[in-house]
Amino acid sequence: MDGCLSLSALARSESVLIDTTGSCKNRCFELDEAEPPHCRCDNLCKTYNSCCQDFDEHCLRTEGGFECSKERCGETRRDQHACHCSEDCLTKGDCCTNYKTLCKGETTWLQDDYALSGLYPESHGIVGNSMYDPVFNANFNLRGREKLNHRWWGGQPIWITAVKQGVKAGTFFWPFSIPLERRVMTILQWLHLPDGQRPYVYAIHSEQPDTDGHKLGPMSTELNSPLREIDKTIGRLMDGLKQMKLHRCVNIILVGDHGMEEAHCERTEFLSSYMPSTVDDIILIPGSLEIQNNKRIEDIHLLVERKWHVMRKPIEGGKRHPGKCISGDHGYDNKINSMQTIFLGYGPTFKFKTKVPVFENIELYNVMCDLLGLKPAPNNGTHGSLNHLLKSPVHKPTMPEEVSKPTPSAPVAALSDDLGCSCDDKNKVEELNQRLRQATDGTSHGVCALLYVLSFLPDSKNLPYGRPAVLFRAKYSILHHSDYISGYSEALFMPLWTSYTVSKQVCRMKYYCVHVPCALSTVFVYIELSSTQDGKSDAVLITNTVPMYPAFKRVWSYFQRTLVKKYALERNGVNLVCGPIFDDDYDGLRDSAEKMKQYASGTVPIPTHYFCVTTSCLDFTQAVDVCTGPLSSSAFILPHRPDNDESCNSSDEESKWVENLMRMHTARVRDVEILTGLDFYRRTSRSYPEILSLKTHMHTYESEI
Repeated sequence: MDGCLSLSALARSESVLIDTTGSCKNRCFELDEAEPPHCRCDNLCKTYNSCCQDFDEHCLRTEGGFECSKERCGETRRDQHACHCSEDCLTKGDCCTNYKTLCKGETTWLQDDYALSGLYPESHGIVGNSMYDPVFNANFNLRGREKLNHRWWGGQPIWITAVKQGVKAGTFFWPFSIPLERRVMTILQWLHLPDGQRPYVYAIHSEQPDTDGHKLGPMSTELNSPLREIDKTIGRLMDGLKQMKLHRCVNIILVGDHGMEEAHCERTEFLSSYMPSTVDDIILIPGSLEIQNNKRIEDIHLLVERKWHVMRKPIEGGKRHPGKCISGDHGYDNKINSMQTIFLGYGPTFKFKTKVPVFENIELYNVMCDLLGLKPAPNNGTHGSLNHLLKSPVHKPTMPEEVSKPTPSAPVAALSDDLGCSCDDKNKVEELNQRLRQATDGTSHGVCALLYVLSFLPDSKNLPYGRPAVLFRAKYSILHHSDYISGYSEALFMPLWTSYTVSKQVCRMKYYCVHVPCALSTVFVYIELSSTQDGKSDAVLITNTVPMYPAFKRVWSYFQRTLVKKYALERNGVNLVCGPIFDDDYDGLRDSAEKMKQYASGTVPIPTHYFCVTTSCLDFTQAVDVCTGPLSSSAFILPHRPDNDESCNSSDEESKWVENLMRMHTARVRDVEILTGLDFYRRTSRSYPEILSLKTHMHTYESEI
């Protein structure tokens, strides 16, 4: 009925009255939002129930389709058509995208030429499709109106960054009621706007192929149809740009937000079958998932095996799954190949026909800012890590300044030679002292004085990429040994890091005794892999020990004694840098000294995790210590637990479960740096952007499964 008022809930205010009697004629998809009580014609008016009454009539026209045909070329203009093939359409800027190709005989674009805020979920706040905020005392879900409230959405997407810096933006996000073809046509029409009105950055979202991927499954041949439609729509965009002679002037990024895995209702488990009355903290969640540091994160998160679903409890009546069963799903571990997605970059700023290693979507925000000449807002990406995508990168990253340099410490009185145990190498004390005299100033302070020695021995073998820099205030010394080098913290009574290189040929190990007054069991950071007696002796020094729970010692020992040798054999040698992590509040950041004292129950703080960064040559024909080409890296952040219950078969021998556990806790080198305050790869001939790319790469192991 004419003249009526409709009630609409808006995101920025309480319910307001909207007068829908206005018209969208000549206003379709305007870039400015009309303020209440006026009705709107922008692309989000459907979302906010604030469209003018004739929005569908004028703005969602589909008559005639979105392409010209031979019969339509030169047709008389008809306003009800979705796009036009009339002689005046080029002047008016509303031609169908194939008009010049079909009606003017020009070649097609294809014949002529051959995530968005940069934040993790814990940072931008959208940690799930459904969530509760204890501060707001409100619930968020995709079906409710609460999702339109701006208070839920943290971070800054690229179009907001643009607007804040005076750059006009046009976006088409989540308007499912508007056909994708119409969204593309609108983008092209915005490009016809005069200077001052025309946006400089555009963003468009398609719900396909996600919608049909859930319904049909990723392997279904029926999914080919929506994929062809996506391809056809992108072709329309490119043809439209060529029609406007802009196809060589604009930078275009095509990116997906996730992959899709097969899933079946028969593979459904129920929480009620497993859940105890109380739950532990979320300390088992792999750090690489970045879902720990936000008040909206639930107490329980499940890392579900691929192809499986989880429900709270069975449905009444015995049904396995409510409603219609889906055949595809996502939300599994991002290290699974099926969770990875597509990235294409095209334009004058991107390199041509260049294939790049996989990277996380959080890195794209900084690239977009570089393309637009904008200053990025704070984000989780590493600016410069994708410089290798660009012909002439504008951002030149620099290595962070080292905060604490290693200092030599004065030696203390020699401790007793009586270790309280019997071992053959006790007779080697004088020989070790002689080696110490040769490495230092000639004054012997006993074997234990190695703890306080800053040596200047060559470190090219065990520190091939330079000493890790400490980016926080700390007092530590560099200890050089035959087969490893460590940065020893006097405050922590353990190494901050230990670095060693294992060649392709390694020898069998031998057990040694060591006397360490510690309530916990202790283990060596570096477990000797040397063929020399000197190297074996160095491996059992007290400065090479860290406190470990006996259960975790099984994991660490198997990794060092078996997996390291395996990696060295497969990769023609490998360099490792390992050490402790302290993150007692589980916020994904290194604990300060004050916080460590707060959580420490004794003299020696107990690490919450242990890390290992492995590096080898990408070309396995080159040994790690003589590698001249690109490097390959992987990292592990292993929770330090008093039990191994995380692995269901931990009662079996280690060969059946430890490697899978470590793969689950694979991380980026950058994740290790954030948790330790260390900075790796400080001395190398490779460019710093190349090093940043190495640090932000996630090793997946998919090819090995």
